[in-house]
Amino acid sequence: MQRKTIAIVGFGDLGERLCGVLPPAHWRCVGLRRSANAVPAGVESVSVDLRDAHSLRVLERLQPDALVVALSPADRSAAGYQAGFAEAMAGIIAGLGEHRPSRAFFVSSTRVYSEARGVWIDESSPTADDDPHVMAILRAEQRFLEAVDTGIVLRAGGLYGQGPGPLLKRVAAGKLSPTEPLRYGNRIHRDDVAGFMAAALAGTLTLDARVINLVDDAPAALQEMEAWLCAQLGVPYEPPGPTPASETVAHKRIGNARLHASGYVLQYPDYRTGYGAVLHRWMAHSEREDGLDLH
Repeated sequence: MQRKTIAIVGFGDLGERLCGVLPPAHWRCVGLRRSANAVPAGVESVSVDLRDAHSLRVLERLQPDALVVALSPADRSAAGYQAGFAEAMAGIIAGLGEHRPSRAFFVSSTRVYSEARGVWIDESSPTADDDPHVMAILRAEQRFLEAVDTGIVLRAGGLYGQGPGPLLKRVAAGKLSPTEPLRYGNRIHRDDVAGFMAAALAGTLTLDARVINLVDDAPAALQEMEAWLCAQLGVPYEPPGPTPASETVAHKRIGNARLHASGYVLQYPDYRTGYGAVLHRWMAHSEREDGLDLH
């Protein structure tokens, strides 16, 4: 069997995890990023500048059977989002030339939704079209879907699973959320993002939708998560009192019916299983290093 080629633009942790579960006998993995040497063994590296459309012409030469695009803002300004998402995607599409992969994914974000009061939403819910940061992401999604007929946008929730992460570090340091109001969070373990794409590439999923939310089964209030993490860490749960209504932070609960309809089975369906695995690995590592250091 001839190996297929997958090109991962914006190669990083997700790309590394995906390449780690793709059978090397079936897939040639090529990581495209600014630092071509920062890839693991078994991954071919190509140095590209996402601000330079000419350097992305390497995609046309590679003729990848599959494409994964994982972008990030150039900086936190609206212009940085425009450059990092909308303009970068335009360069990627131009870089493909006339070639189109048989399967393509753009890892986007659930940030695009406008809901702010904790209501349940899905892929058909309104987006925050008045936010210039969100609009840059949506322009990238639109360009991707219009240019690549086989493309699927994966709107991922809060990614975790790479070391302890900011939430776990914050809880371990005693920096807890106020008791009220409740603020829901939507998360997905990084292994499930990679696992979903790997299953799709293996042809084991039914993919009828072009936009899919990648979130776990259980949006949870931050207060609930923090209390559980405190118990797991053996530290006191002593949150501050309620926050004034004028300081309430936007939040939402995101449904994943399309994810389940595809046939994918989550490895970590809720924060307890996901953070349980994170804690197990991190604490085992920290014990080898003579002490748990989450700070």
